[in-house]
Amino acid sequence: PRSGKKAPKDYHGAQFFCTTDATSRFSQVLGFLEHNKLVARWEGRFGMLGSHGGGFLPKEIIDGSILGSMQKDKGATDAEGSEHFGDFCGFLASGSKARLYVGTPDMASICERIASMAEVEIRQGVQVTDLRLDDGGWSVSSDACLPSDTGFDALVVAAHNPALAAAAVRRLAVDLHSEILQGGGQDVDGVSRGQIVERLNGLSGSLQDLRDSHKAPLYTLSATFPTATLSETLSFDAVACPTSDKLQFVAREASKLGRSGSEDSSEVWTAVSSSGFAQDLIRRGVSNEAAAEELTEHLLALLKPAVGERFGELLAPSASAKCWRAGFTTKSLGLQEDSIGLEPWRLAICGDFVRSYPSPIEAAVVSGMEAGERVASWFSQPAGQQE
Repeated sequence: PRSGKKAPKDYHGAQFFCTTDATSRFSQVLGFLEHNKLVARWEGRFGMLGSHGGGFLPKEIIDGSILGSMQKDKGATDAEGSEHFGDFCGFLASGSKARLYVGTPDMASICERIASMAEVEIRQGVQVTDLRLDDGGWSVSSDACLPSDTGFDALVVAAHNPALAAAAVRRLAVDLHSEILQGGGQDVDGVSRGQIVERLNGLSGSLQDLRDSHKAPLYTLSATFPTATLSETLSFDAVACPTSDKLQFVAREASKLGRSGSEDSSEVWTAVSSSGFAQDLIRRGVSNEAAAEELTEHLLALLKPAVGERFGELLAPSASAKCWRAGFTTKSLGLQEDSIGLEPWRLAICGDFVRSYPSPIEAAVVSGMEAGERVASWFSQPAGQQE
């Protein structure tokens, strides 16, 4: 946990994609990405690691045991917040049919490369602060101290944080209510203007509640060890840690395609904290540097029994930590649709909080696809025949 070589940018983010149904839309997306070399299969020595005694249980044994059946049942009944039953994003509960993928050359480059393929401009390092609809269309304001972008015919809010969508819907309700007071506004499909305002306010409130009351923080640790320090000693490449109250997932980055190591002959390991421990770190107000110190201590303690007598030879790694204050949304809106479409205002909302799926990434991907299809349908229908 000293200052050292900065870990590659994607190590602190999403760790993998997991799919169990080859016919699902998510699997089809991953197949397309794999065909275009944006992702690759992640194969390795996976399983479960106990926090006491260092016991490693391979995933192949878990899948064929009663423990595997329990994990699958729990995954089917409570896909949201999988940490609560000792798994991490379906890593254990996925079964023998599961396929794991990682981004190539890293996770962070996937969106950039997709946008490049579609010739879509991306503005990075900018936070959207306001969304407004007027007679000229949607306008988008940001913290970039630039004039608002205006005149958009439709808007898709694709964000992990549902508060931005909540604010946009809330403003629609306020504007419609003002129109009603002035004698304007129209009923839609037999639904009165007053009822529409109530529904918009209800949707806005539900979205804001997810942000306020149903988020779980995480810390990720990227620890760099001298080459072969752990890889030649440990019998696994990635493990879920269901009995640890500090860490829930550990992975050797070099086991992922394209991450063979760094230029200074070192190996990088990533650890993901439990939400409970992340909450404790946030409550105590520790810095990222101090969090890296504590997370490294717990990582070494977790690995010590598995390393055995060579543990004394370990050198203190350089490490960095990142806090994700809303790493997971622990509850979804519970909708049957994958996205929200408000066609009269040409607003679509998508994210991992709309509908439950086995993993947050699958929920986000499927939601985004449907939102895009909604918007495309609004513009493809002949005038006067839109929903």
